[in-house]
Order: sequence, then structure tokens, then C-alpha cells
Amino acid sequence: MICLGCSCLCDDIECEIGEEIKVGNACLRGFRRIDSINENRLTPRVERKEENIDDTIKSAAKLLEEAKNPIIFGPENSTLETEKEAIELAKKAGAIIDNMSSFGYSGYLVEKIFRKEVNTCTLDETRDDCDVSIYWGCDPMSSHPRMMSRYSYYPRGKNRQRGWEQDRDAISIDVRRSLTAEICDKFIKVPPGRDFELMKAFKDVLSGKIPKFGDKKSIMKIGNLIKKAEFGVLFTGLGLNYSINHIDDFIDLVKDTGFRLQPIIEGIGLNKLLFDETGHVNKINYKDKSYGIENNFVEALKGDIDTALIIGSDVASNIPLKLAKRLREINCIYVGPHSNLTSHISKVNIPTAVCGIESAGKAYRMDLKEEDLEKIVDSNFLPDQEILKRIGDAL
Repeated sequence: MICLGCSCLCDDIECEIGEEIKVGNACLRGFRRIDSINENRLTPRVERKEENIDDTIKSAAKLLEEAKNPIIFGPENSTLETEKEAIELAKKAGAIIDNMSSFGYSGYLVEKIFRKEVNTCTLDETRDDCDVSIYWGCDPMSSHPRMMSRYSYYPRGKNRQRGWEQDRDAISIDVRRSLTAEICDKFIKVPPGRDFELMKAFKDVLSGKIPKFGDKKSIMKIGNLIKKAEFGVLFTGLGLNYSINHIDDFIDLVKDTGFRLQPIIEGIGLNKLLFDETGHVNKINYKDKSYGIENNFVEALKGDIDTALIIGSDVASNIPLKLAKRLREINCIYVGPHSNLTSHISKVNIPTAVCGIESAGKAYRMDLKEEDLEKIVDSNFLPDQEILKRIGDAL
């Protein structure tokens, strides 16, 4: 089976579901997702009162129909079919649609890649050719535990048969010594908010100058390693997004190094579908056909949003408490398989099957490789794409 525990979409998972769940090859995150089919399942509720699934769908449709300024957020780690239904529902409801990629610069970097303004590569190319990998502001050993073992550092690739021992170098740049930093060959600890100065230091080394920031010897050593790289890949995450205000300068640095850029991102399927249709990857308002920062979920929540449909994303746990309280004040609808803080503060809860386990479909890996997800166990829960379609049909 293929695991949707993260955007690596590992395709070698062995799973046997009986009285006990037996899983082979999965990381702890993947195992927990599979094991979650028996835990903490959401129940259909309206205003905290348990209802049948049909009534929750009708209530959700009624709230969206009466909404003056609705927003749809998510879905994360779901299928392309679900993401397409979310877009169609946004059109029908005249809603804003957004996802986690608008938090920081992830979506911006992905859009640059889609526009072919920055070079990227597939994970398979990384496995076969990468000799230097940089993890800037990300910790894949925590967020995507098998990425380094399957693709970027440990594997014997087509042109890197000697793997991490001789053929590969790994560099971690972060504000703390993460799990990823612990296994990388080299680590640069950068003070919070000073990534831009480190970028300038690397540019100095690339142009033959002595850097004026940090541990000059270490920076020059890594800069020279970057210069010599035959196939370098730079992975980025939320850590970089939140500590840099000069993202275009960062993109220029990537271009100067000749490295390929690979944002570690969830929900890239929705980004691609929106880009193909609108030319943008998130923050789309189908009411007035506009795009912009005001359509970002956080900014919209500060404004006059009166209804929010959240799909498979515990967004309330990722925003400031003040905004989470604001989410509780409006008509919030949560669609997803499990209870969480977002479902707790929502007026309508609609449970769904766990996709890739209890329902089938297609999904994009972080590098846009399309994978087919199989249903491996029967369930009484409806797939999330069916829930969204029924809400749309009821409008």
C-alpha cells in the first residue's frame, strides 16, 4: 500500500489488518496514521448534538448557502478527487479557498517552481544523482522520516552507488540541532531571523570573497562544497519560511548555486490544481475572482469571514489563540476522520473515511509524482470527496 502519513507517499508499505494491525516498512508517523482507524474517530454533530450524517451534511450546506463571506481551508494529506471537489464547492459557494502553503513562503516557492523560474527535480532523480543535499529550516527526520533513507542521503542511487559513506554529503542549516542535524555531515546553527546574513555569507564565498558572518571557516568549507556539487538539492521547510524576509534573495542564492529546490510541503495537489486553473497556488477568492494576501486564511479570519469549512486540517492548533477564538465565534464546519481542536470548536462535525486506508483515490507526492491509493479495509465512513460533493449538491 501507499502511505499518506506525509508527502513522501512511501509505496512499499506492508499492512495486514485483523484483530491487530501489522505494518511493515512504515515509519512511526505512517504506522500511527494506519493505526488511527481505530482511535479518536469523529462523530457527526451539529451544535455539539449527535446527528446522523445526512443531517450534518444538510446543516453544513445551509451554513454555506447563507454565508456572505465563506472560506474553505485544506485539505491536507487527501486525494486529488477531494481537492477537485473542494475547488468546485468553493466556486459554487463563492468562497475563498486556501491551504497550509499560505503560511510562510512554501506556496510562493512552489508557485515559482510551477512557473519554471526555479529548477527542481524529482525524488527519484535525487536518489539517483544527488551528491550534496542541504536541509535549510527543515527537519525531515521528524516530519518526513523516510525521505533521507529512501531518496536524499542513505540510498544507493543509479549514479551514487556508494551512498552516504562516499558519494553524498548532507548539510543542515537550522536554529537548533535537530534530528536531521544529528546525522548530517555538517551543521550550521543560525540565530533566529539571521538567515539573510547567512545567505549573504554564502554569496560571498561563491564569488570568491571571505564571508563577514558567523563561523567563517565553516561557511567557507560548506560554500566550497556547494561550488563543487555535481547535483545539489536544497530542501526547505517552515523553519526557513518563518525566519526570512527576503525570499527572492533566497531564490537568487539557489540559482547562483545551481542547486535544485524542493520545498517539503503537504497538500501540493491542491496547489497544482489551482495553479493550472488560475495561475496561483492558493489564496483564491471565487466570489470576486481575486487573488492576494487578504485571501490568506489568517488574514481573512481577521476580516469579515463568517463561515469556514475546514477539511482534514487541524488549523486551530496552528494559529494564534486569538484567531482560534475567532474561528470558534463564526460558523465553522469540520470535515475529517478524527477529533481535534478544530473539530472541538466547530459547530458542525462531519466524519470521513481515512483516505488511502478506508477509501481509494489518487494523490501527488511532494515532487508531483501521481500515485494510486488503494482501499485496504471496509468502513462505514464516507470518503471526504463524497461528503464535499453532497454538500455542493445540497447548495
